[in-house]
Amino acid sequence: MVKNIRWGNPYIDPRDWRKYNERLVRRGEFYLSFDLLDQWDEVFYTMNEGKPGRPFQYPITFIEWMARLHLCLHMPYRQMEGFVRKLSEYIPRLRSANYTTLFRRIQKLNLSVSTPYALT
Repeated sequence: MVKNIRWGNPYIDPRDWRKYNERLVRRGEFYLSFDLLDQWDEVFYTMNEGKPGRPFQYPITFIEWMARLHLCLHMPYRQMEGFVRKLSEYIPRLRSANYTTLFRRIQKLNLSVSTPYALT
């Protein structure tokens, strides 16, 4: 604990800086976590099994991942399409979705913004 003087009063910083720093670093891990690719086919076929009408083209895990990018980075839908299009050049299994599909599917999700790592 570091003692500082703030506004003429002694101040003891209660944070454990190692833990605090690790939490800040872990915030960025989900941005480029490609765990969804490991389950892409399985989730995709499960979603479309017995579904009447046109089948889904992208699994829900991919749409949720894109929704996180949209919420956390405030990335517009057209920019998200470009982001994934470029990323799919480096990751062959990742398929790019158009912005209309992203918009429609993300709007149907029940999204809540929660921080899994509280910054205390």
